[in-house]
Amino acid sequence: MPSATLPTFSADEIDDLLYLARTNAHQDLAAGVEAIARVQRAPPADILSATVDPDSGNSLLHMAAANGCLDVLSFLIPSFSSSSSPGPTLLNPNLPNKSGNTPLHWAALNGHLAAVQHLMGAGADPAMRNLAGHDAVYEAERSGKDAVARWLLIEGKGLERGMQRSAGDAEEEVEEEEEEEDEEEEEDEEEQAKEGATDQDGGKKDGDGVKGTRRTGSRT
Repeated sequence: MPSATLPTFSADEIDDLLYLARTNAHQDLAAGVEAIARVQRAPPADILSATVDPDSGNSLLHMAAANGCLDVLSFLIPSFSSSSSPGPTLLNPNLPNKSGNTPLHWAALNGHLAAVQHLMGAGADPAMRNLAGHDAVYEAERSGKDAVARWLLIEGKGLERGMQRSAGDAEEEVEEEEEEEDEEEEEDEEEQAKEGATDQDGGKKDGDGVKGTRRTGSRT
């Protein structure tokens, strides 16, 4: 029977595992996970899934990807498929942290091409955007990691879908701007029509006055 909830353990244990992930100490990480799993009486994959920084939402995959730790990535990715927890776990390569960044965002940002390729092979989606609206290619280009950006643009499956989504967003923005411009033009036309009507009314009054003056003059 799959576990309904992930196990919980101490902040120190979480910090230790995250540290091992970002230093590529995959053997020590595996040993630490096994030790906690025995105490928790939980599958090791569930321990991996539960290891998340509570403040940032960074998982073990985030830490390994950010530092290009291929040994840890190779250890973590198979564990994702064997987790007993239902639904997506925190070893899902597409699950973001609290800033919306996936492990792929971080690997691309720091120029770790091999880590990017490893994550993509595990199903990472290069079209995903963080909360700032940036995908992995943007992060690579912004940080000057041209080799990663080029590889993602050439080999990155899913980028076409992301660009189509971006194009769709751009089209929506253009349509909204055109609608706003049309509304402004209509308001200007209505305002001009009102001003024209006011001028005509004023002309009629002036004309009546002139006619009155002429009538008065004729009487004199």
